[in-house]
Amino acid sequence: MASLSFQDFELNPDQRRLMVHGQTARIGARAYDLLMALVERSDRVVSKDELLDVVWPNLVVEENNLQVHIHALRKMLGPATITTVPGRGYRFTAERTQAEGAPRIERRRAVRPPAEELSATRSLDTQRGNLPDYLPELYGREDAVQAVRGLLETERLVTISGTGGIGKTRLAQTVSNELREHYPHGVWMIELAWVNDASLLESLVAQALGIMLPGHKAALDELADALRSQCLLLVLDNCEHVIDAVGTLAFQLLRCAPSLRMLVTSQELLRVAGEQVYKLAPLAIPVERDLQRAAQFGAVRLFVERARSLDRRFELNERNVDAVIDICAQLDGIPLAIELAAARIPLLGVYGILDRLGERFRMLTGGARVSLHRHQTLRAALDWSHHLLKPDEQKVFRRLGVFSGGFVVEGAQLVAGDEGINEWAVLDHLSTLVDKSLVLVDDGERPRYRLLESARAYALERLAEAGETDAWLRRHAQATSTLCERAVRLRDIDWLWAEMNNVRAAYAWARGSEGDDTLAVSLATSSSMVLAVAGLVSEGMQRLLEVEPLVTAATPTALAAQYWQWLGRGGINGRLPTSRCIEALQRAESMFRSLHNVRHLHACLRMRAEALVASKDLAGAQVALHDAQGLESNGCTAADRLRRLRVQGLLCAAEARHEEALAMYSMAYDMAGSAQVERYALILLADMATVHLEMGQAAQAAEQYRSLSEKARHRRSQGLTLAHALAGLMAASLTQLRLAEATTAGADALLPLRRCGIFIAHCDIYAWLMACHGHMQAAAQLLGAADAFHQNSETARDAVKGRARQEVVGLLAATHSLGQTQLWMLEGSAATEDALAALVDTALGATRMGPTALVGAGSQDAREESRGASA
Repeated sequence: MASLSFQDFELNPDQRRLMVHGQTARIGARAYDLLMALVERSDRVVSKDELLDVVWPNLVVEENNLQVHIHALRKMLGPATITTVPGRGYRFTAERTQAEGAPRIERRRAVRPPAEELSATRSLDTQRGNLPDYLPELYGREDAVQAVRGLLETERLVTISGTGGIGKTRLAQTVSNELREHYPHGVWMIELAWVNDASLLESLVAQALGIMLPGHKAALDELADALRSQCLLLVLDNCEHVIDAVGTLAFQLLRCAPSLRMLVTSQELLRVAGEQVYKLAPLAIPVERDLQRAAQFGAVRLFVERARSLDRRFELNERNVDAVIDICAQLDGIPLAIELAAARIPLLGVYGILDRLGERFRMLTGGARVSLHRHQTLRAALDWSHHLLKPDEQKVFRRLGVFSGGFVVEGAQLVAGDEGINEWAVLDHLSTLVDKSLVLVDDGERPRYRLLESARAYALERLAEAGETDAWLRRHAQATSTLCERAVRLRDIDWLWAEMNNVRAAYAWARGSEGDDTLAVSLATSSSMVLAVAGLVSEGMQRLLEVEPLVTAATPTALAAQYWQWLGRGGINGRLPTSRCIEALQRAESMFRSLHNVRHLHACLRMRAEALVASKDLAGAQVALHDAQGLESNGCTAADRLRRLRVQGLLCAAEARHEEALAMYSMAYDMAGSAQVERYALILLADMATVHLEMGQAAQAAEQYRSLSEKARHRRSQGLTLAHALAGLMAASLTQLRLAEATTAGADALLPLRRCGIFIAHCDIYAWLMACHGHMQAAAQLLGAADAFHQNSETARDAVKGRARQEVVGLLAATHSLGQTQLWMLEGSAATEDALAALVDTALGATRMGPTALVGAGSQDAREESRGASA
């Protein structure tokens, strides 16, 4: 094959020789093969995979090898020779200077020096520091790079802080590399991880910079003198173990050398005047499971690229995207952990890695050969951080591992101390752990602290090694119970909700073989309130029913009273038979009377009245409300009075005294505004909308339900209100024959209603919706389930559900025989909630995917007229 000539170089394929400026260039076989592969494919972009297959056939090599050879070729032939096409690959872009087969033109050496001499000259003339020529791509850190660059443009000392393995070094390298041209005397990066003697720090820096220290005075002073007129960026990497010495060095150098700037990476801050800190966060992890969007997130990009460097066949796709996201999430977005996990792809595959994350310290080993020893395994990285702690700090760190999902200061004080570490010392040690990046802070009105999951797993291992696991799990359960009781007293729903992971973990321990029955009852009781208002009533009720056998004569009276109160309240709306709710509330009333607790006695009376209204015992409800009202002169709050007024409104509505009901609700709503009880204000709006619907004002009710659902949708404390609003909107829309809106509302309501434990209570409405869509078998089954529910729960249908049942019965009678309808209803009465919910979900899904045959929800005459028009 003839020689190929370009502006500054020439290729001779037959001899496998490269000539640069007329001189034979020293080039390795792989680099030559890579260059030829690009030249032969110069008409297009060549992917990384194709180049790897051509240059390293049948070998598994890291993508870094390709990038290193590309960098070397550009350095030898000029940067414009090979162009990177982001996300696609590389393209050879040098222009040919003559046709193939033409005589080779000899170039005079006088024009430029030989390649070897050129390289040496550039090295001497333009060397600016000691940064590596090749830096691996930094994924998901674009904002971080810009932020640190911005700080260095205005500040002289910047510290990149963060937990071990989070990527501080690579960020510092990338920023420093981008700033090379700004520092005439170079950018110098010095690795301090190997420094065991802090007294050698000045000598190490001087040696790296090529500065001789005569020894006539202190080494730090001589180093400062040498740098006095230098304009350079000094990067000190991994400083946490010699932090005091680095702080002293930074203070002296910056004071004496006005053109010097310093960039430091450390798990701990220097705490030197003028220090600006950039706290490096974990890589972003997608919440949504969309493939295209997930591929843009830093954590996922890093995992995929590292996996592909070891197995070029690996790709992110619909089959594995969920598993990759879960891996990155469980590894907290920590780059080191993600890289170590990706390194296991050839052996375990994505799902093998995911299944073994519980054994992460044994699985996540084997980093790059050139990395620090502590970056070879996840355990080694955490060992390094743990080693830097003082003994009491290590104790507090491992004890904090018992928290699940974070903790507040009060929780740390209750859990982590002992006879030698008082609550104030716990605060000091917690502050140190934050400074050393082992504990993260989530800002908010009540700041929460947390360990990343890998650090938490490590802390729990250390707790087990110290033989303290059982004792501190008990301590955690006790502390969680105490905090929940405080939050309940303060009615702080957000605080309670934030502690829910700790509640679940503490409850699981309390119910275990080494647990505590009283703690189990306490945790089930206190958490049931927040679960109820958040719309997770079913979970709260399950927990209350689980501990019912544990509530005995030995249970403290105040706790037992609260338990029976919340069991009775949670059981309303058919979750328990009305008789059980009333019995539980009467037990609670008796106990609160003996404790002279007027507020809780008032609560039990109005709750019992609500249960009686649901069972249509309206006279009994009136008596209970009268007794509650009689207590209101003895210290009940405005919030208590407005809650009683609401139940009074429910009683009026049940007696079809709609105007009086609206007046009661309106009065309670005004009081809720004055008392700033927003949650109850929204509940009252739902009650008003229901009354308007019962009065036949469907359009007005629908508008109120729409507005309410939007208000409640994004509020954590309004799960129950959202469920009622969506179910009401479904009924109001059906009343107006707005089938599309009813269908959307029904689909949206399905999950909230199930979480609140009231899906079966609304099966009449869903039966109506199914019948309107022509799904008559499903409608009959749901109607049968509703009949069984009202019988078993000892509750009566309200006016809206009564109308829904009437409509469904009429549609079924017009289309199917009585025997067939009864058979379907019998099937529905025996079906589980899961089966019924799946039936609705499937029917609504099919309906929304294609045209629907609407069967009108009106009179028999209207249905007949519709059939006639169709004929």
